[in-house]
Amino acid sequence: MDSSLLSWSLKLYRTSTLEVRASWLLGVWVLFDGINFARTGQMMMLPFALIVPLVSMYVHAMAHVVMARLVGGSADRTVLSMINDTTSMQVPLTASKQFAVGSAGPLISLVLWLSCALLAKLVDPADGLGYLLLSYVAQTNFWIFIINLLACAFCDGARIWRAVLWPLFGLSRAVRWTVILSFVCSFAIMALGIWMTDFLLLMVGILCLVVTIQEHRSVKLGFDPVLQIEFDAILDRRGQSWFGRWQQRRKIRAQERQEREEHEEQEMLDRLLAKVSEHGLPSLTEAERATLQRISRKQKARQETEIS
Repeated sequence: MDSSLLSWSLKLYRTSTLEVRASWLLGVWVLFDGINFARTGQMMMLPFALIVPLVSMYVHAMAHVVMARLVGGSADRTVLSMINDTTSMQVPLTASKQFAVGSAGPLISLVLWLSCALLAKLVDPADGLGYLLLSYVAQTNFWIFIINLLACAFCDGARIWRAVLWPLFGLSRAVRWTVILSFVCSFAIMALGIWMTDFLLLMVGILCLVVTIQEHRSVKLGFDPVLQIEFDAILDRRGQSWFGRWQQRRKIRAQERQEREEHEEQEMLDRLLAKVSEHGLPSLTEAERATLQRISRKQKARQETEIS
């Protein structure tokens, strides 16, 4: 078991390729839901307070594991936690594959939420247990889906937002801006938890802030804990942004155009000088003289620029 309090977890099972653990924070979630059911007199739902969060988080985490392997990466350990999972993954460093892996968990949670919410509408509320269970599963996966879209380092949104911003602005800026968004999301969740007097939501916000502070320190020291990459390598990929590639292509086109114009001017100059050498200056027409003077001035200006 891990030594630090925040990372303490209990091993559920282990196969030859994957270890699955449960964080103590998942227990806090289960306890919170159990107390709510007891306070509202829904005693028949108490066993499901243990099952639904665990199964929902397990399905969410397995979506990450399966997608990581499908895109050519690997995943050998996952810790089921409150609202989210912590899965040790090695994912190819491309925006599309990072996005696919990051969004796989929220996507399956979205499907579970909508499916159970639809089924709950088809079930008579008087049915009792069936209606309550479907509503509970829908609500649980709704929060898993929503929270994991946030940019907090504690959530899948940290990877998703990096992948979304990367093609637009480059990986270096994507990492920095996602960390800033993570701070914003953490304070917003805490404020919402206080406003709604929701202890669980407040705790999620505090956890997001703690993890974001650790993430910020790690990035400043040269390592991105989300993508598992040294920051020097991130800086090397700054030119991979769409804007950077556009600027580079524009610079190359301008240079090629300038070289083509200089080559054409030099050919014209050689022809005019050859004519002057053979027949004398009076043999040039007025237009040819103007062209000769224009090319001479441009070449002289370029030489002065290069010297300065």
